[in-house]
Amino acid sequence: MNSYSMVRATAVVIALASGSALAQSADNFPSRPMRLITGFQPGGVSDTIARVAGGKVGEILGQRVIVDGRPGAGGVLSMELAANANPDGHTFYMGQPVITISPNFKNKPPFDPLKVFAPVSLIGFGQTIMAVSPTTPVSNVKELIALGKSQPAGSLHFGHSGVGSTNHLAGELFAVMSGLKLTAVAYKGAASNQLALMQGEIQIAMLPVLAAIPQVKAGRLKAIGVTGAKRSQAAPDVPTIGETLPGYEVPVWYGFVITARTPVAIIDKLHDATQKALLTPEVKDRLFSQGIETQLMSRADFAKLIREDAARWAKLVKDAGITL
Repeated sequence: MNSYSMVRATAVVIALASGSALAQSADNFPSRPMRLITGFQPGGVSDTIARVAGGKVGEILGQRVIVDGRPGAGGVLSMELAANANPDGHTFYMGQPVITISPNFKNKPPFDPLKVFAPVSLIGFGQTIMAVSPTTPVSNVKELIALGKSQPAGSLHFGHSGVGSTNHLAGELFAVMSGLKLTAVAYKGAASNQLALMQGEIQIAMLPVLAAIPQVKAGRLKAIGVTGAKRSQAAPDVPTIGETLPGYEVPVWYGFVITARTPVAIIDKLHDATQKALLTPEVKDRLFSQGIETQLMSRADFAKLIREDAARWAKLVKDAGITL
C-alpha cells in the first residue's frame, strides 16, 4: 500500500470511528440532568416557557431539566454562558429576539449569536400590543397616525420596557413605517411602562398582550393594535397594526437553541422531544394562557426565521439611526 492509500485508509477509519462515537453519544443522550439557561428573572414569560416546555422535554427524554436564570447585560451574559457550554447537549438556551437584536447593540456580544447557536426547535410566538391612554383621542392606528401628524414632531411619547427590547423596536418600526417622529421612553419592565401610560406620563405604550388585557378590559387602557402578522387569539378583537400599515410585523418568537458545536444527532433528538412536548395539551394550553401560541416548525425553517428576524432589526436600526 502506498503512502497516499495509507492516508486515505486512516482517514476512513477515523471518520467511521467518529461517526460511531457520535451515534453512540446520541443513543445515550441525555445521560444526566440537563440545564436550560434563560436570560431573564423568574416569574416572567420566558421563565414560564422554559419551565413548562423544558420540563416536558426532560420528561420525554427521561431526565430532569433545571432552569438556570442568568439575567444581566441585556441578555448577553446568558447567551455567552450557553454559547460556551460543553457541546454534549446537556446545556441549551431559551432563545428569543435578543439573539437577533443584540448584534446591533453598541456594546455588542463578543461573538456572533447567529453563528455560535444552532436552532433546536421553535416553541411559539407572543405578541406586543399597542395601547393608548383613555384620554388620548384616538380609537385605532389610523387615527393615531393622523394625531401624530397634526402635532409637533416628537410630542407623542411611547413607552417600552428597555432599550433594545422587542417592544422598543416595535415602536421604532411603527414610527419609521408611519412617518411619525415619536419620542421613545424606556422603563424598567412592562409593569412600569403600563403604569406610566395609565398615569398619563406617555401617550402610547408597547406592552405584552397578556399584561395589557386586564387593564384594557377594565377600561384603564385602549388597545388599538397588535404587532403580529395575524390577530392574537388572546385578543381577537384587536386588529393588527399591519391591517393599517401593510408589511408591518414584529414576530416575538421563543425557541430552544444550543451551542453550534453540538453533534447534529443530539440536536435532532432534542428537536424531536420538543416537538412532542408542544403537542401535549398541558404544554400547549399552559403556554396559551401566557399569551404564547405554539407552532411546530422544522429546524431549517426555524433557522430561516432567525436569519430574517436579524435582517429586519439590522435594517431598522440603520434606517432609523437608532443607538442601542
